[in-house]
Amino acid sequence: MMRERLERSAGGGLAHAPALDGLRGLCLLAVFLFHAPFAWMSGGFLGVSTFFTLSGYLITALLLGEYGRTERISIAGFWDRRLRRLLPALFLTVALVVGSSPFWLAPSARERLLPDALASLLFVVNFRFMSPEFAYSQVFAAPSPFQHCWSLAIEGQFYLVFPLLVALVLRVGGSRGLGVLVVASLIASLGVLSPSRGIASAAYRLYYGTDARAAELLVGSGLALLAPALRGRARRLLGAPALLGIVVAWATLRVDAPVLYRGGLLVYAVLSACVVSAATEEGGIVRALLSPAWLRWIGRTSYGGYLYHWPILLLLDPTRTGLAPLPSFALRLTATLALAGLSYRWIEEPIRRGRALGGRRLYLAAGAASAALIALGVARSPWGVRVAAARTLRSASSWLGQARAAPAFRFAFFGDSTALSLASGLGGWLDLEGGGGKVPGSTHLGCGLLAVGRFAYQGGWIDSKHCADMPRRWTETARNWRADLAVVLIGPWEVRTRRLRPTGRARGLGDPYLDAELRAEIEKAIAGFEANGTAVVWLTSPRVAVRRDEVQPAERAASDPKRMARLNEIIAEVAARHPETVRIVDLGGYLQRWPGGELDPALRPDGVHLSSEGALEISWRWLGAEVLRAYRELRPAAPKPSLVNLNARPGLH
Repeated sequence: MMRERLERSAGGGLAHAPALDGLRGLCLLAVFLFHAPFAWMSGGFLGVSTFFTLSGYLITALLLGEYGRTERISIAGFWDRRLRRLLPALFLTVALVVGSSPFWLAPSARERLLPDALASLLFVVNFRFMSPEFAYSQVFAAPSPFQHCWSLAIEGQFYLVFPLLVALVLRVGGSRGLGVLVVASLIASLGVLSPSRGIASAAYRLYYGTDARAAELLVGSGLALLAPALRGRARRLLGAPALLGIVVAWATLRVDAPVLYRGGLLVYAVLSACVVSAATEEGGIVRALLSPAWLRWIGRTSYGGYLYHWPILLLLDPTRTGLAPLPSFALRLTATLALAGLSYRWIEEPIRRGRALGGRRLYLAAGAASAALIALGVARSPWGVRVAAARTLRSASSWLGQARAAPAFRFAFFGDSTALSLASGLGGWLDLEGGGGKVPGSTHLGCGLLAVGRFAYQGGWIDSKHCADMPRRWTETARNWRADLAVVLIGPWEVRTRRLRPTGRARGLGDPYLDAELRAEIEKAIAGFEANGTAVVWLTSPRVAVRRDEVQPAERAASDPKRMARLNEIIAEVAARHPETVRIVDLGGYLQRWPGGELDPALRPDGVHLSSEGALEISWRWLGAEVLRAYRELRPAAPKPSLVNLNARPGLH
């Protein structure tokens, strides 16, 4: 009886539904158009969410069907089938990107290539990207060629854990027990997305988090369990408006829209489930719309197409090819589909079907390929050999019983997201070369020191009260962690246009009132650091370029170099009154002398933040030594680690 019930839960088996291939193809095109990028497809990233729901449905139906036929689930067999499906195109993507990187990636952009590649191969790269630097709302600013692999990592983790739970629960509680598991897991996932959680971290913590995105997979699992109870006519009737809703979401939503993380992703997953259900039914408009041969072909090759499309978009960028937007789009789409088709025909299907690399040979080949890619990635990285050698020597010394000396000083970073983006490079230099030890600082996304009125941002005016009292937060953190050195960087939010009242006049730095407010906040911050005995190295800020979608005059004014120059003047004025506590390091002036200028896209792809590679490059070439020298001027009695000659280090240009 239970076997029959489980077979019915699986929909009587999983006969091939051509419209599901069409749905995959449509979702791949949506993602491609979003990444191209076309502004009218601002929500195309949600195509990945539909992939999640479809995967949850198919995997659950397959597991139920297997258990219904044999009363057991072969976990090893399931994993083998999944790996044969996932690994070939993934290894090819990694090999092509790493091997070709010297020909199209700037030297600094290759610094994180190896760890990104390894994290992708291990299906954990979403955890690596779970930081403000990799927020998906900034995907066009400082992209990794493997940034799109976050979704593959979540699916890989689902394939690892879910079959084990299904096999256990089916033995104990049958299909009802599995239903309870799916519902309980869904509720737990929704708890992560609850309105009480702050939305500031949505574009990285919630977007990349396996726990937060599991709901979309579990909705598909629920569909597989409910399939026998759903009437065919109801499926067809629900499918058409659901498909329309999906298309509307693709055209209207943005990745940083708060509604997505307050239940919107769940609603979208339900719409996807309705479309999936309708696509498996005979007849109906949804099945007809998703069944053209060309769309089904794209869907069959969509896995490889998804993996290859993002590196191809980066490689064949219009700034490199010189093509207008439409010819550029056509070239990149053609290259993606051609590579996906060849890969599917000659690599993916032969390995998946066991005609090539049968048995254990696939995993032996994967191990050998991983070792080769590691060696190639290290060789291709301009800084990787030096940094890896330093860390290896440190680890070897520890293993031989030579304990590392206590840090000569404790340092921390303070400021906004630009300070956070800088920390990846400068913090590593101060740790490896400067003899320091990093402790937690206070870097707040969306907040500098100026917290008055409302500032212009993305077509609206944002209240800055959430940034109030930042000097107190900084100094409390420095005191709690006993920081000897505070490295401070602010700027992008200070130069924003502001209104003191909702209908008041627009103001910018240079306005006496704003200048006085900023001067007072800097004084408070320095006074707090002085009370803690913390030395301050304050970095001047380079000018910024606002985002492409900020077109209002009040928003564009933030790019005015005069505003950033005024900010740096005020910082210098206040610092001059604290010669025993503060030193200025002219980061802004240094970047002005950079061969590509202070807005060099290789260093600051979004015109605001330093990429992790750019932060590493300038830190090892110049900034690290300058910060250490400034600290030693303030604390001449501090231990002096030996400084290496940095002038000969290779540069980006």
